[in-house]
Amino acid sequence: MKDKLAIIVPYRDRQEHLDVFVPHMHEFLKDKGIDYTIFIAEQTDDRPFNYGKLCNVVTKEVGKEYTYFAFHDIDMLPISDDCDYSYPDSPTHLATNVEAHDNKLPYPQYFGGVILINREDFETANGYSNEYWGYGFEDLDLLYRLQRSGAYLEKFYDLNQTYSRLDEFDILPYRIENVEPTLKKKVNTIEYTKLDKNSYFKGRINNIMRGVIQNSFSISLWFNDTEVEFSKKILMVLEGMDTGLFLDNGYVISQIWDNNKKPYDVSIKYNKNKWNHVVFSYNSHENTLSISLNNNTNVIKIPTDFILHQEYAYMNISDDVSEVLIGSIIIFDSHLSSDVVSDLYFDGFKKIDLIKNKYGVATSNIFNFKSLYKNSLLLDGGYCINHLKLFGNTTPNNIEEDITPELYLPIRLDGEYKSLVHEHDADIIKKYYMHDPDIEENSDIFFYDVLTNKLDYKSIGLSTLTYTILDIQNRKDYELIRIVT
Repeated sequence: MKDKLAIIVPYRDRQEHLDVFVPHMHEFLKDKGIDYTIFIAEQTDDRPFNYGKLCNVVTKEVGKEYTYFAFHDIDMLPISDDCDYSYPDSPTHLATNVEAHDNKLPYPQYFGGVILINREDFETANGYSNEYWGYGFEDLDLLYRLQRSGAYLEKFYDLNQTYSRLDEFDILPYRIENVEPTLKKKVNTIEYTKLDKNSYFKGRINNIMRGVIQNSFSISLWFNDTEVEFSKKILMVLEGMDTGLFLDNGYVISQIWDNNKKPYDVSIKYNKNKWNHVVFSYNSHENTLSISLNNNTNVIKIPTDFILHQEYAYMNISDDVSEVLIGSIIIFDSHLSSDVVSDLYFDGFKKIDLIKNKYGVATSNIFNFKSLYKNSLLLDGGYCINHLKLFGNTTPNNIEEDITPELYLPIRLDGEYKSLVHEHDADIIKKYYMHDPDIEENSDIFFYDVLTNKLDYKSIGLSTLTYTILDIQNRKDYELIRIVT
């Protein structure tokens, strides 16, 4: 059986665009050897526009002879032969060079405008979600469904680890425009130990180390919080200098006290049951305290005259009431720039000498949990030479942690599209941040329900589609399907 294409165009109140789109498509496809029909899916009710649901309805209404679909914005007109509407073996994105988008993708995972999907892949993914009313996110949701349902997508890695940088107070809690695809994943080797209840390290801070902490300094380490019930715990503290890194109710906190015994802290949300890289940095020149988690940084301004210079000071790693996996601890005698933090995150101990030569930063303390002497001392490999006594039991270990999460993108063709004038079409990302209630609700659905798998794609979509067809009109150049959503 010859493949047949259904070009499905969600539509409402855009007659001037419809009058241009239909004849342009027929002219463009007339010598391409493609058997096709244009279906205009008109939403006739007053509810917010639902692009995905309109697409679903048409795929249900047209016959099985249509073996693949083009879901098509009405304001995009193909103008190059790279806009290939032939049968796709896998999900394919055509609208990659759109005039209104300055001929570039609005964001790396953009899967809108014009896409091709064969019937089998679409139905296996349960179609679009029906839950996105108003603008946005039905394309990201469909891409996620296709990945979950086993459709072929190209595998990349997100160098920027976008989906580990939660900002729950933002309209988009994950900044999708920051996704940075790369073909090569990065792996960091973490030297760590598990410190369970009653197991911790503690040792006297010597004069050299006290000199380091009196000015700018930074602490870099990896941790994995696997404990279910206990929420408050120590990662690393400098007793007597009232400085440290703590975990508290899902946040990692860097804290410092001034000479008036007033505490200042800055925090950032972390992921449980996952390796996290944290850098705590004090800048004595700019009077700032910062914390970076997996390359995402929060900074606060603080007063001067900070560290308590007590004669007796101790360094603690973990505590005697909680458990944590902790590793690759490095202390620097300077504030670290974002470039150094990034290199530590991606390469860590593997390139510590290169980092030192490249940026001129000195590593005053290095605890890699390989240097246990008679199971009693953790030997510092830095120039401060602090020795910490082990209380309890621990076994050094190492793990290779993938720090570039997998990212799946559709096949993309280098198609060029002319744009019909449409308000706010030039910058999709700006539109996402316009405080539109529909956009905010759609964002919540995708980021908090779909990505967390609270919503099963099999439970919402083609399988749960409800609608009413007012009529189907066979026009001269297209079929009009009038739909109540």
